[in-house]
Amino acid sequence: MSDGELGCGITWEAMLFAGRNRLYNLTFVVDRNNIQIDGTTEEVMPLEPLAAKFESFGLHVERCAGNSIRDFVTAIERAHGVSEKPTVILADTIPGYGVEFMEYDFRWHGMPPKAGGESNMAIDQIRTLGGKIRSEHE
Repeated sequence: MSDGELGCGITWEAMLFAGRNRLYNLTFVVDRNNIQIDGTTEEVMPLEPLAAKFESFGLHVERCAGNSIRDFVTAIERAHGVSEKPTVILADTIPGYGVEFMEYDFRWHGMPPKAGGESNMAIDQIRTLGGKIRSEHE
């Protein structure tokens, strides 16, 4: 789920239910990118201290760098080792990761790049990892 969805009561109710009933085989994953369609989560509806809130609901909390596949998989493996309570993985991500002009900018959350210049630049940056590798499309 996204961190923006944490503004919905039903999300918290589901987590309360999971903690109360010790649904240890349940893992929630939160994309903690700190943005939503109208701005940053902390400006629109502050969430912090997020980990402490989940822990108070009886959930085990893991944190990881969500843009790192290796770190994310490690967090999932750690979650599988918890057998007494459900887990929430807070995957700290960078919105627009890999596209310089989109990173951290909430306005791209609900707006596509313009055909041609913006979209071509975004695709090139993703294909080449920001110029770190050569693209076969060059």
